[in-house]
Amino acid sequence: MDSVSSNSRRVMLKRFILGSVSSMVAPAWVGRVLAEVSEPMAGPAQIRLKLVDFPVLQAAGGSVQVEFSQISKPFTLNRVSAAEFVALDSRCTHAGCTVGKYVVADGRMRCPCHGSRYDIRGRVFRDAEGNSTEPAPRDIERFASSYDPVTQMVAITIPGLGFGIRSISVQPPGRMKLRFSASAFSKYEILYSETLNGTFTRVSFATTPTGAANQTSIQTTADGIVPLEVYVDASGPKGFYVVSLVLKEV
Repeated sequence: MDSVSSNSRRVMLKRFILGSVSSMVAPAWVGRVLAEVSEPMAGPAQIRLKLVDFPVLQAAGGSVQVEFSQISKPFTLNRVSAAEFVALDSRCTHAGCTVGKYVVADGRMRCPCHGSRYDIRGRVFRDAEGNSTEPAPRDIERFASSYDPVTQMVAITIPGLGFGIRSISVQPPGRMKLRFSASAFSKYEILYSETLNGTFTRVSFATTPTGAANQTSIQTTADGIVPLEVYVDASGPKGFYVVSLVLKEV
């Protein structure tokens, strides 16, 4: 990675955050996700997921956990039925451990630390009188969510996130694809930082899925707005990538 030079100005155009996703639905899988981040904001922010990117959510009982560097614990998304999704904070209400994903065969989510059990909606198991039968005293926090069957999109509102996430794509191991729209006759660079408000440094990238990541900038020549795709090798398990437009000082 290179330090960003000072003889030009940069406009941050598009931000991405690196994260991870996992599921217990057979075959169990763990992968990386890359999400497009909106401008920083105060208060609640939305995360939007396209179901096509998460095959395990195609059927009722599907459950995934998604984790990003700016969220202390992952959030869990469970599909209850064809039209109902539930988004949950993953923290157990007993000691704050990360509760596992929903397992259809067991009919519950389970905390690995002390064994507390929750149903698919994040409700702690209770007896006939309504008292918790688990070490956890209460239900998992539930985030507001909505599902649009036309666009096949789930929107989740997470308080205090600080930024919105427009879309999430599951990425193959080893290399990630950044897609953005570029203006004609413009120069672009890819920058990286572990935190959204940290110092960004320039990273090398490739212009093909298997090409050498040896470019530090890309220049467009075509008229109008053109779609561009570049490929970066992960700089670490977490962090932010930014597509920047380079403006030369005159």
